[in-house]
Amino acid sequence: MPVPRNLLQKIKPFLNRKEFIAIVGPRQSGKTTFLEIVADYLQKGLKVKNESIQTITFEDRILLNQFETDPVAFIKSYLPGKHSDTFFFLIDEFQYAFDGGQKLKLIFDTVKGLKIIITGSSSLDIKAHVGKYMVGRLVSFHLYPFTFSEYLYAHNPKLGNIYREHNERALSSLVTGKQLEGNVGKDLFHDEMRVYYENYAVWGGYPAVTLAETDDIRKKLLRDTYNNYILKDIKTLLELATEKNLFMLSQYLATQTGNIIVYQNTSQASNLNHRQLKKHLTILEETYVSKTVNPFFKNRKKELSKNPKIYFIDMGFRNNLIENMNPLPIRSDTGAIIENTVFIRLNELFGEIHKINFWRTKAGAEVDFVLHYNEKIIPLEVKYSAFSTEKVSKSFINFLNTFKPEHAVVLTKNYWGCVNINNTRVYFIPVCYI
Repeated sequence: MPVPRNLLQKIKPFLNRKEFIAIVGPRQSGKTTFLEIVADYLQKGLKVKNESIQTITFEDRILLNQFETDPVAFIKSYLPGKHSDTFFFLIDEFQYAFDGGQKLKLIFDTVKGLKIIITGSSSLDIKAHVGKYMVGRLVSFHLYPFTFSEYLYAHNPKLGNIYREHNERALSSLVTGKQLEGNVGKDLFHDEMRVYYENYAVWGGYPAVTLAETDDIRKKLLRDTYNNYILKDIKTLLELATEKNLFMLSQYLATQTGNIIVYQNTSQASNLNHRQLKKHLTILEETYVSKTVNPFFKNRKKELSKNPKIYFIDMGFRNNLIENMNPLPIRSDTGAIIENTVFIRLNELFGEIHKINFWRTKAGAEVDFVLHYNEKIIPLEVKYSAFSTEKVSKSFINFLNTFKPEHAVVLTKNYWGCVNINNTRVYFIPVCYI
């Protein structure tokens, strides 16, 4: 039985609307299985008849050629002679379609009673070849590797239920500043939850990796994900003769997780000039390998520079690049791993709509993340250590005194709490519940 995906809740309101739907995300993030989940919901949740649902993949080159030759006739060949209900057409690997956006527009404008849902592995392809033709006709969603809640469901449904309850509590305080409900102090389920969270932070959330039986199989799957999928996609997009520089760049970025990227050093490490480097970084982002986070610039005189940080979209992918899958307690980069894991979650929750920055001054004061939410700024500090009482760093207090946010969050290893600093409520939340 497929692991339930949180994205289903986000797309449910759009299944009865006229717009087509695009599901984009990294290769091996579960898009094909997600279409199965959608089809199952259509039948069981919306009571759509089985004959009104069709799923195909454009990895089948015969079907792809038929679609490219005459898209309208191709679609109509699947429709019942007379149908009063909406016909749902699910197309996997849509990025293979040449001029796919123009063809989708033609179908949208000429075929009635049809709802198409497509998947794609490159946001660059979807934006460039589909989105510009489908303005007002297409809504896009991102499907990333498993979130921690999905990971828990796959391994320990009981803890998954506990997570969901505490996640609602955590997100309520994070996004609204609402007073924490429930007990303060050490989290009751910390000892159990920590084991799974730290394992997730090392191995990441690719579904096949998560569900593999042994660490050796997981390592093999992660290597194959890089070599057989990511490199091929990126090599094609960059029109590379060799992927040597791409590998050097990826590996160097993996060692710099949580640090500000210095372009000169990165160019030297990858043997790429500045123009080539920026192009490579863009493609890495568009193919869901990494993501750039820029500094917070509200007070420009106190900010460092425009150099960004780079975070990876999956920690298993990152840790595989540096060939270190050791558990967190014996690693020297634990702080960077947890910080990147937090970013992955913040990006999944807010990245499509809300901006995420970091803050650092010339004097070295730093806050890990600054979330822009409904015209408010919410600073978040990641402190993966055991707390017994509320405490904040000088850098965090510096930010609070400078920008005076209504509330702020410190993500701890094990502790719930709240304290007022001047006019800011600071919430302490175990990092695993975000």
